[in-house]
Amino acid sequence: MMLKLASFLVSAVILACVVGVAGQSPQGPQGPQGPQSPERRAPTPGQSGACSALTGRTFDNGTSIVESTLITSEAVRISDTVTVPNLPPFCRVQGVSMPSADSDIRFEVWLPEPARWNRKFLSTGEGGFAGQLNYQRNGLDGAMDALLRRGYATASTDTGHRSADQWWAVGHPEKAADYLYRAKHVTTVAAKAIAAAYYGQAPSHSYFSSCSNGGRQGLIEAQRYPDDFDGLIIGAPWNFQSHSNAGFIWDAQALSAPGAAIPAEKLPAISAAVVAACDKNDGLADGVIANPHTCTFDPRSMTCHGGDGNNCLTPPQVVALQKIYDGPKNPRTGESIFPGFARGSEAGWTGMVRPATAGSGLLVYFSNLVYQNPEWDLRSFNFDSDMTHTDQTIGRLGNATSTDYSAAIRRGVRIIQYHGWNDQTLQPAYSPQYYEQVAKANGGLEKTQGFYRLFMVPGMAHCSGGIGASNVGGVGQQIPPVRDAAHDLQTAMENWVERGAPPTQFIGTKFTDNQATTRTVQYTRPVCLYPAAPRYKGTGDPNDAANFACVR
Repeated sequence: MMLKLASFLVSAVILACVVGVAGQSPQGPQGPQGPQSPERRAPTPGQSGACSALTGRTFDNGTSIVESTLITSEAVRISDTVTVPNLPPFCRVQGVSMPSADSDIRFEVWLPEPARWNRKFLSTGEGGFAGQLNYQRNGLDGAMDALLRRGYATASTDTGHRSADQWWAVGHPEKAADYLYRAKHVTTVAAKAIAAAYYGQAPSHSYFSSCSNGGRQGLIEAQRYPDDFDGLIIGAPWNFQSHSNAGFIWDAQALSAPGAAIPAEKLPAISAAVVAACDKNDGLADGVIANPHTCTFDPRSMTCHGGDGNNCLTPPQVVALQKIYDGPKNPRTGESIFPGFARGSEAGWTGMVRPATAGSGLLVYFSNLVYQNPEWDLRSFNFDSDMTHTDQTIGRLGNATSTDYSAAIRRGVRIIQYHGWNDQTLQPAYSPQYYEQVAKANGGLEKTQGFYRLFMVPGMAHCSGGIGASNVGGVGQQIPPVRDAAHDLQTAMENWVERGAPPTQFIGTKFTDNQATTRTVQYTRPVCLYPAAPRYKGTGDPNDAANFACVR
């Protein structure tokens, strides 16, 4: 019988990737035969004829447009149960790419009417193991609907398989390759060519913005296909996918040891103890640990000294909690395989400690992609030999851990990465760890910040939300109160790429109710350029970001 897995593992893999087409130079609306005669002149972009004329067009990598329709109804019916509302008029292009004989990459490109187009392309990503397009995300920035409303041409893809098929990679190595690295590139090249064909001109700039698996895809793009995008916003990336998933196994095994299971009812007490121990390290007791690296909370301090209860931990639970903080280690060498979860994120661990079904995302990675065996049992995983096997097979294709950005640097590509310290789904400490590896390989921190900047967000959960001032506009973020470079990641990215003005910090906002139509600002905090972290100056309104400094 397989170990029961945390439902947080399911959400860990429900977050983002986009794929593209190794493409050709786009043909304009005149078509491949040159100028048309007056009686056969191509329709004006934005008219129904110009949109429908895209149907049947073909591009490289076996890419063809299946259907293109001008949408004027303010809503798109995706399926019997999904309708995307409140859309401006646009050309909806549906296509398929087949870079291999076993590929079937479905994608869509949404093109605003010419008067609304800002002349830019901004690709969203797809979460987890994808299998469906990122049409909408509850009104948040980042999905195709929100990007279309902002005037961007945009695209999304299912990465070559359908989410209803749990075992899509078994016996299909090409489909695995499409998901792991190829589909986003193929879709991107096709989308830019389609935009050029529709508008009669190529996008002036191309951007990418996504979180989680989408963050992994963005880094894959920058490392393997630096010509695809001019700027990439990378949120909470799942970029060391093989080792992050090994961390999930580590946690599941730790919690399944005799007597080690931690009931969800104990999480509030654990969180309160950690905050009490470390909250004031940033100069202010506000319930948020600004830099968990400075937190030395010891789980042994919560050991039960009488009977068991929700306010203490049994000795086996203490051991399990420490393992979750430490992350997996190689049993032969003792070397760390991946960081554990950050102190201060415990309130979000309800899914981690709650048993889940065997169909969780963890098993999708190992049983479907790595071992291609529906009967695979995670209890057999060896953190030495199996880790090596995983890295040399699927990890080699899907991990986005290269530190060689030389081609991207030559092109002038810019990268903004963010990760929430309270991420309950993907271990946040790997973002600074990887960033330091990139800095070491690229001439040090100062030179690296010339093209790649990291921002760690105190109190942010996975991609968005959380207990802190985690609202910074971007993919996965609530629309900010002000759309400027201090509050909006995409505006900051465009200022950097197009005007040479890199971001030095952002302003995060905490609302009293993130779900309310009219939201009241509770407080603001600076989101600092790594390795700095926010610290209260000691005077002034503690609810105002102006009274905090970013310090190392």
